[in-house]
Amino acid sequence: MLQRKRRMAALALADEAALEEAATRLAASFSYTFLRRPEAGLLMVEGRAGNSGQRFNLGEMLVTRCVVRLQQKRQNGQDSAATEGYSFIQGNRPRHAELAAVFDALLQQEDQAEDLERSLIEPLAAKRSEALQKGAEKTATTRVDFFTLVRGEDA
Repeated sequence: MLQRKRRMAALALADEAALEEAATRLAASFSYTFLRRPEAGLLMVEGRAGNSGQRFNLGEMLVTRCVVRLQQKRQNGQDSAATEGYSFIQGNRPRHAELAAVFDALLQQEDQAEDLERSLIEPLAAKRSEALQKGAEKTATTRVDFFTLVRGEDA
């Protein structure tokens, strides 16, 4: 379950162009139909005081969701068992939600999961981690350490 959560986070936070490129490479090996076409809507986001207190409504967030049923083509020409893929993407991004749902379905198939993990998920996660690190470094340059300031009481 944690592995799927990590994969879905990588897909949801990925650059749409990277997902589009990966889908183009694999397009001949599968076909899919929509169980729920990409649609945007609002979700209520809840918070907790101190992460353990009473829940409260923090606000609404725009998301796009999509559900697909994937049929993967085998080398012998027969279709594999159908797999369903789901996605919820922040914002109004229907194509991103569609691609994330397709990759969710592909990652549930044992013969595809290991290769996709190595060629898609790990690079996406590494790119995201690198972007977070750069953001943290940029933010760190603006940090003020108040204990190093001269206070004027010593004069």
